[in-house]
Amino acid sequence: MPMHDEPVVGAVYKDLEEDGRTFEVIAFDENDGTIKIQYSDGSTGEIDLDDWYGMDLERLKSDDDEDDPDEGKSAEDDDTDLDDDVELDDEEEE
Repeated sequence: MPMHDEPVVGAVYKDLEEDGRTFEVIAFDENDGTIKIQYSDGSTGEIDLDDWYGMDLERLKSDDDEDDPDEGKSAEDDDTDLDDDVELDDEEEE
């Protein structure tokens, strides 16, 4: 199945067409439409953005993905109420 998501710098992908080779996106130049990658063996390459969308890729979970539970959350998703904190500060000053 072709990739529909933009490349994410630092993310690791598995190429399901090329014997399951894995690579990390190390740079993405939106202006040039090029993606620089590094394979697990240390070699590097470059992929054209148009080719990227035709590739059969799977984004792999990394340890970094699990370390940040707030990744992908917007400020609106935050449950903390900053107004409560301000009221507490005002009460302490009295």
